[in-house]
Amino acid sequence: MAHNVVTHPGTLSPLPPILQRGLIAVAFFGFLSFLTSIALFLRLAYRLVTWKRKTQARVNQFIILIFNLVFADIQQSVAFLLNAQWLRDNAIMVDTPTCWAQGWFVSTGDLASGVFTFAIAIHSFLDIVWDYRVGHKCFLAVIAGLWTFVYACAIIGVALHPDDFYMRAGAWCWINTKYTNERLWLHYFWVIISEFGTVIVYSLIFLILRRRVKESFYTTSDTQTRAQSAAKLIIAYPVVYVVCTLPLVVARLNAMAGGDVTFVELCVAGAMITSNGWLDVLLYTLTRRALLFGPDMTGEHSRALDTFRLRPDQAYGTTTTIEASHIGRRPSNRRKVPGQLPLHSRHGSTEELFGLGGVKTETTVQVRTDAMELDPMGHQSSDPELSKSRASFDSQSRKSGK
Repeated sequence: MAHNVVTHPGTLSPLPPILQRGLIAVAFFGFLSFLTSIALFLRLAYRLVTWKRKTQARVNQFIILIFNLVFADIQQSVAFLLNAQWLRDNAIMVDTPTCWAQGWFVSTGDLASGVFTFAIAIHSFLDIVWDYRVGHKCFLAVIAGLWTFVYACAIIGVALHPDDFYMRAGAWCWINTKYTNERLWLHYFWVIISEFGTVIVYSLIFLILRRRVKESFYTTSDTQTRAQSAAKLIIAYPVVYVVCTLPLVVARLNAMAGGDVTFVELCVAGAMITSNGWLDVLLYTLTRRALLFGPDMTGEHSRALDTFRLRPDQAYGTTTTIEASHIGRRPSNRRKVPGQLPLHSRHGSTEELFGLGGVKTETTVQVRTDAMELDPMGHQSSDPELSKSRASFDSQSRKSGK
């Protein structure tokens, strides 16, 4: 009986208590994703507009891809935010504008989020591994093609079944449960392709970066360090996407195969998939902060590795110990210049070093640098937080004679 309540496509009124509590969580995370995605979307839109006003140069393709991903996340979050209406009515009402709108945004938002996540993975692979970026016109054509594909999948379903395509699908409105083939071929097949493709591509990037770092493939220390950072951070992208989307995919496929799916399972999976929005915002903000919030936007020729931040807590240190035996030289009376490093001259500090019966000198050098972002022309960024550079030198010498 409970299985029939979950799978029946008709109106559900009143809401079961377990579903009420579950939809509160789903609506909350939908609202959180909506607010954060809108904030980042407006931020990027403002930067794109002001960039075009200041210069005719084309913006980095990676920023445009993130812009489209955030727009997809907005649509996805709107879909699950509409569950607040069912909580208000204490019922999921089919054949209403809200039900149709929710079904539409679930279809377009979920698919678009997966498609652009996969597109970012492929773009990163071509850029990082092969140093290849498509031309501007081709890039825009790909963006337009992806959105055409997303909306075409939704339109085809509505065109095939205009009267009852979007109905109650368990805990919210989506594709009618009786249209199994449409669910699979217009939605889940492509979402699964995006999931597996994203995992495979980012895994390849991780393995290639790790090998290159070990083999000192990159000729500059800056690029080498960014590659190390990228190899550690890049795994988070497929993990976040798969963890957010896989539970709902599994639940829906299980239901399509005739298995039992409960309201609890659907609500947990719904809360996870609608968290994809705020987690994307958090992920890209932390890993690409300079790219999204830096003082200047990067141009189209900037490489993907340049968008990763250097670790701010980088520290390198070395300790050098030098011992010498008595060689019968008297210490030099030459005045020691403050701050002068030993072994810089042959007749100054060197005489002091070897002029004692037994000398042990221990020098400790520690250099600490903070992250510094570079613009496409290689100049230091004007962002005070990113352009700070500190270096400290600590030298201790201890001398003892026999």
